Amino acid sequence: MISAPAASAAAYCSGSGYTATNEPMERCTSLSNGVVYNKQISGAKVYTTYSKTGGSTVKVRLGYSLSGSTHYSAYFSIGSGKTVKKSWGLSSGSYCKSMTGVLNYSGGTFQTPTTHC
Repeated sequence: MISAPAASAAAYCSGSGYTATNEPMERCTSLSNGVVYNKQISGAKVYTTYSKTGGSTVKVRLGYSLSGSTHYSAYFSIGSGKTVKKSWGLSSGSYCKSMTGVLNYSGGTFQTPTTHC
């Protein structure tokens, strides 16, 4: 579940929500204690990643929103310095459609800007 390439891509998040690749299929949101990252992969998958850079261990779940529906992973605990990536298979018709990555916790939800082609 931990992926070094996704973690390094997620470590940089510009103020406008782009990763180091500067591609619209990879978007991110900087949080006070980490980065949430969302990436569409060639029509078959979407990845949502959380790289936690500080603070105490928290219980969260990752997901994505597409066409008005949000799909979540199970809740998991993550501590400072850790990265967790979740992936979902998509129908080929979902590729290039606008979607967001989502991080949900007991106090609310954070979203990435919309990914698209």
